[in-house]
Amino acid sequence: MEQIDFDLHFNDALAQWIEKNRHKFKHPEDMEDAAPDFYLEWLATPADWLDGVAPGDYFKRFADGQALVDALVDYVKTGVPVPDPLLDRLEELGQEEPILSLVRDKTAPCEARMHGVELLRQLDSRAPMVDYIRWQVDRDSDPDLLDNALESLRLMGSDVYRPTKLAFHVADEAGKEALLDVLTDYSCDDEVFTFTLSQFKRYPDKRALYAGYLGKLGDERALETLTDVAESDGTPYIDFIEVRNAIERLGGEAPVRDFPDDPTYAAVKRLQKR
Repeated sequence: MEQIDFDLHFNDALAQWIEKNRHKFKHPEDMEDAAPDFYLEWLATPADWLDGVAPGDYFKRFADGQALVDALVDYVKTGVPVPDPLLDRLEELGQEEPILSLVRDKTAPCEARMHGVELLRQLDSRAPMVDYIRWQVDRDSDPDLLDNALESLRLMGSDVYRPTKLAFHVADEAGKEALLDVLTDYSCDDEVFTFTLSQFKRYPDKRALYAGYLGKLGDERALETLTDVAESDGTPYIDFIEVRNAIERLGGEAPVRDFPDDPTYAAVKRLQKR
């Protein structure tokens, strides 16, 4: 399938539309607000560069999900932006298997696999659940891809808890940290709580992250440690905010503090005075 640069043609059309309609808008933001409507109109308008087919309809002639997935990969490999109508057609067809095969293919470009993860998420597919959990344990893929998979896991509902907890038992420290993003959405148990609290104590540079997890877990046993950190002179303001939020979420009372030497704190105060 030929890799047609839809973005290039749209940008050309958009530039012409801006030049033609500039006088109709009093403010730049008014034109920005109207741009999405122009995009929809562009999608529905027959185009000479597509032999009279509207951009939004171009991929509707294809009903083979595998052919469209192959086209997606070819777009990425050639560096041509993947057209939204191609992704829309894949979602419309709803054929999970070729998309799932792409997501599992470690030889495929990461960008193509990312599109696959997002498509399966739009399809509310649970088919890749075990794959996504295993990725967090192995941690041998692109970090952005792993984070994207975590987002999908979080949206799969409570059924994801049990297999994620089983994976947590065998994961190394990095894998456990990643899986916390899912596990802390559910009820706390001692293993998850103990690991989270120990990581909060062990890694000062990650305190904001782990404070958020402790707050979600809802175990009041964390209050003493959180309060000690909140009161410490060595805690920067940006971390204090998350620690304070966790304390309040657990029903505690956070200390009231000033951070006169912290630039972030000074910037926030300046904004509050405006």
